[in-house]
Amino acid sequence: MREMLSTTAAIYGQGMGDKVALITDGRFSGATRGFCIGHVGPEAQEGGPIGLIQDGDIISIDAESGTIDVKLTPAELEDRKRSWKPRVTAYGNGTLSKFAKLVGPAHLGAVTHEGFAGERHVYADI
Repeated sequence: MREMLSTTAAIYGQGMGDKVALITDGRFSGATRGFCIGHVGPEAQEGGPIGLIQDGDIISIDAESGTIDVKLTPAELEDRKRSWKPRVTAYGNGTLSKFAKLVGPAHLGAVTHEGFAGERHVYADI
């Protein structure tokens, strides 16, 4: 989960802060401003809906009801899912590679060990 401060700073730096919303599977610091929605899952790297969105897609956000919808039919999403491939990174080894391979989902504490799939108690539960 990347920290999105540089992304939100770039949005405001380009004068787009009041024109766009940022939807991400990343996280935010206390310095973030604007319409930003984070920790959205399933994460794009796993081929979730965020990873299937393309330029020009219409996304509807209702902050009061807590919903985000992309204006695509289930068939269109399924078609995109069939041709989806994970993003290739430059990190074939080292810390970032290990993190990408071993980190679990945020809602389970984003723990980084090979047994994360079986994690039942996380630090966030304390």
